Amino acid sequence: MRLPFAIFVGFGLLLLASCSDDSKSEPETAAPDAESTALSIDSELESDSSPLEVVEEGHSQAANQAHGQHGSGGRDWHGRGQHGSGHAGHGNNHEDGAADNSLTIAIGDKVPDFEVVIDGKTRKLSELREDAAVTENGTLVLTFWCSFCHSCRHVEQHLDELAKQYQGKVGVIALDVSFGETAEGVAEFASKKGLTLPIALDSDGTAADIFGTRVTTTTVVIDGDGVLRYCGQFGDKENTFAQDALEEVLGGEEVTVKKTRHKG
Repeated sequence: MRLPFAIFVGFGLLLLASCSDDSKSEPETAAPDAESTALSIDSELESDSSPLEVVEEGHSQAANQAHGQHGSGGRDWHGRGQHGSGHAGHGNNHEDGAADNSLTIAIGDKVPDFEVVIDGKTRKLSELREDAAVTENGTLVLTFWCSFCHSCRHVEQHLDELAKQYQGKVGVIALDVSFGETAEGVAEFASKKGLTLPIALDSDGTAADIFGTRVTTTTVVIDGDGVLRYCGQFGDKENTFAQDALEEVLGGEEVTVKKTRHKG
């Protein structure tokens, strides 16, 4: 009697174990609650950057890198979009440091008026263009320059020679938009370097915004009608971009190379 009873009990335990294993092989999946679903959607939106956001972020990073490129001793050079962190008095200050393209003009546009200081006197661009002692017919060459960047040292003597060559005919001017520069300091530096061309100070960086300038030695050529005809490098080892553009403007010709990349 004991043997059949033991067989019966063992068979029952085997059935119970089989049922238990089956229930474990198919676990019950809980439906996602509303809170976790919303969190998942929010995370996807945050990780998805639109093309505009990527461009703005990349431009801001490039501008920040350029911001201190030529600076020393706590001084900053104001290029396009860089005024947010270096100069509290800049006219288009942005908390996020992103570039402001609202003022930037293109080749063929009329250059808007702005003020500079030359020899301690505030002059408007329009006044310089009308000054017969500066330019014969309103043509100007402006090269972004400062006293503390190495790239300017490679260009300034050539710029000074250009100013002497066209003196009384074209206003060739070094344009200093650097934060922390003073008229006295610039005059002393120019004297040491033997520079005789006019040096204009634009400490609030308005000109850099207008021409979309990122680095020093960028040069612009403005014709007798006040129209931007060239913007880019002053020149390189093989090309004299600014002078070529100037000569074409004076000759009443279309400028062949209207724009080159900004390289300081």
